Amino acid sequence: MVSEANERLIRDYLDIAVNAPEDIGRFTPLLRDDCIWHIVPPGVSFSGKAQVMSFANMAMGSRTHNADYKIEIHNWFADGDNFCVEYFHGAILGPFHIKVTEIVCLVCHMRDGQFDSVHEYVDTSQSILIGVGLKLLPLIVKLRSFTARPTG
Repeated sequence: MVSEANERLIRDYLDIAVNAPEDIGRFTPLLRDDCIWHIVPPGVSFSGKAQVMSFANMAMGSRTHNADYKIEIHNWFADGDNFCVEYFHGAILGPFHIKVTEIVCLVCHMRDGQFDSVHEYVDTSQSILIGVGLKLLPLIVKLRSFTARPTG
């Protein structure tokens, strides 16, 4: 049985994923302050809402979508405090408009209508660029957070 708060969380997440995948303002409230986000591969984790949002800002800010390159939900299910969603993700990356596709599966744990744990599994066989990008992800996030810090 899924609680009403968790049902609302699932509906909100699915709506954002399909209709507003770059809307960080709508995404942020879905996460608990103590949220942990694991990405496999490369086996990197972001702990706490600040780190997760640093990653999310980088990921969401570096991509766009259109009618051909978008998120398409293939399957999802929920039971109690667990939510799993599999989707096809087509995106256009960066200023050079590189088109990539990947299959993603998120395995999430929900608590009181927010995600407290997300395991993101990415099928890197769809794109060499995605595989290389995921390997560089920890360095990219650290560099972006370092350059975003105010000086003085």
